[in-house]
Amino acid sequence: MKPVRVIDLSQVLYNCMPLWPTQPNLLYEMLSNAARDGSTMHMIRQMTTHSGTHVDVPLHFIFGGKSVDQMSIEDFTGEGLVVDLSYKRAGEAITINDIKTYESEIKPGDVLMLHTGWDKKFGFNPEYLFEWPYVIEETAEYLVGKKIKALGVDTLSVGGWDGQLPGHGPVAVKGSPARVHRILLGAGIILIESLMNLDLVLDGRKSRRAYFIYAPIAFKGADGGPCRALAMIFE
Repeated sequence: MKPVRVIDLSQVLYNCMPLWPTQPNLLYEMLSNAARDGSTMHMIRQMTTHSGTHVDVPLHFIFGGKSVDQMSIEDFTGEGLVVDLSYKRAGEAITINDIKTYESEIKPGDVLMLHTGWDKKFGFNPEYLFEWPYVIEETAEYLVGKKIKALGVDTLSVGGWDGQLPGHGPVAVKGSPARVHRILLGAGIILIESLMNLDLVLDGRKSRRAYFIYAPIAFKGADGGPCRALAMIFE
């Protein structure tokens, strides 16, 4: 069956793009040019496994957890649901009640995508880099109970930023972002971060089902990796 629409949910990668604030810059360059050398080739000089739109797999926070290459390609695809949380404000926690609004629509094995609209703030600004809406431990535990397959967000991370906000001191984040990751990854839930265009999937709705692909490059022993995330709509 051919989908009615395919929507790209991925960031375009480029040199020195906005990333998690403590990560090194993404750097790549052209080694050869077809006009000059007969073929064009680029080399990535520096890139973490969490650059741009990417997945976290259990090894990222779980000692002895599975790496990307130890997982099945089926782990990186699946049917699921995008839900609208665009009412969440800067630095606000995503609570169980936020998710319970859509409780009857979330099925076991779903890929759950949280649309906050934070991708529209993409850039070198405090809201995007430090003050996004984030999942807290109680919500993570609730999602484990819902038996979802993967959790995607259009923010830099599923958890909040618990470091310093330049010029303002520490950010008052609730709970532990690291523990949020451990709860979800420890349950085998793959995380997809820095998504784009979830609003295009919703298309004015509060929720919408779609089929998702979020397959990373299969680096041996990697704790995650950049992915080309796609939503396929069949209705």
